[in-house]
Amino acid sequence: LNCGCIPTKFLWQALKTKQKIQKSSDYGFKATLEPFSFADIIAKKDKSITNIRKGMELILASYENITVVKGAASFKDKNTLIVKSASVVIPESSSPESAVNAGLPRDFVPRNDEKQVVADKIIIAAGTKPSAVKGFDFDGAKIINSTDVLNLKELPESVLVVGGGAIGIEMATVLSGFGVKVTIAEYEKQLLPSEDAEISAEITKNLQRQGVEVLTSCSNALEMTDKFEKILIVTGRTPDSGLNLEKAGIAVDKKGFVTTNEFCETNVKNIYVIGDIAGKYLLAYTAQNDGAVAAENAVLGNKVKADNSIVPMAVFSNPPAASVKVKDFADYEGLAFGKFPFTASGRAFIENERAGFVKCAVDKNTAKPLAFWIIGAHADEMINTAAAVLKSGCIGRESMFHPSLGEGLFNAYEDAFGKCTETTSKK
Repeated sequence: LNCGCIPTKFLWQALKTKQKIQKSSDYGFKATLEPFSFADIIAKKDKSITNIRKGMELILASYENITVVKGAASFKDKNTLIVKSASVVIPESSSPESAVNAGLPRDFVPRNDEKQVVADKIIIAAGTKPSAVKGFDFDGAKIINSTDVLNLKELPESVLVVGGGAIGIEMATVLSGFGVKVTIAEYEKQLLPSEDAEISAEITKNLQRQGVEVLTSCSNALEMTDKFEKILIVTGRTPDSGLNLEKAGIAVDKKGFVTTNEFCETNVKNIYVIGDIAGKYLLAYTAQNDGAVAAENAVLGNKVKADNSIVPMAVFSNPPAASVKVKDFADYEGLAFGKFPFTASGRAFIENERAGFVKCAVDKNTAKPLAFWIIGAHADEMINTAAAVLKSGCIGRESMFHPSLGEGLFNAYEDAFGKCTETTSKK
């Protein structure tokens, strides 16, 4: 909410709105885009986040048996947390203006308040933070991370994005769309190293069309820092520190992520872990799924498994890209692939969004759909339907509204068998 999905997608949507105004002539309108302030866009983003946060706080407050304790928590032992009051964020020597800037009363007096919270069961949902690169510590000025970039009040002239994963691609898309000269550098041979090569190639091509310089197989990106106003490093996430996990005896892997089983349990019987700090998917929606599982297991003593066997992924490039596949996809041998271009979609034609395609993989022996890849308008929404298709194991034209972009899922599936009637015949 604060420095991840919501602000990133707000800026992406702001860019899309700008582009729609510029393309309004496609529908017979005459519109002129007035000069804009990026600071105003950031202010609108912050207001939206505040409103959503207030809504979440209201939901929590509606449950009488939930108590919110604000502060920084760390373990004393496996049943006890030490919580330092948030008031300690203002040093004793701070001026009244510092307190006001932090949203506190002018007469605020900092205190080193501590309290203990004791619980029979504990669920850790501490998340992760941006990983720094040795020798290039984040300074918030020239060397920035994914949180810093979401709070820029002015657009820099140039940015080097180090890391070609989802975050790097999304920020390169947004910044270049607002006129920043962007270079994105990835150590591996393609952007999104673990993604389908065809999707990666299409994203690369679209970025280049937008004026982004794309460097792959790049091992010397940080030797070019003098050429750019800002360096955005997005090479991964690391577990949030400061929890003193060792005092509770909680096991972690070599990267510091907490080790958990399919029930979200740690090696300590009464402690559960959900979300990014477990190092599995680093996605908001899988974290929510883990949260429900951990709560049920911790409170009711059940043994519910976290089923993340089919997890859709989306990248907010321009246009967006998304994918989903069954967990054991790599084990299938009898695969057939189908493809349906957006240029053959009536709905894409109407929306003037004809770039992209839907790709499908099926099991030739059972005709079961196994994977979908989408790049094109509303791919981020279509992938939810694709995930439901994989979950159910079947797809039919009668379940697809016309004209819709979702029809592309069925057409790609049919194309895998050479039966798609919406494209030219394949001999």
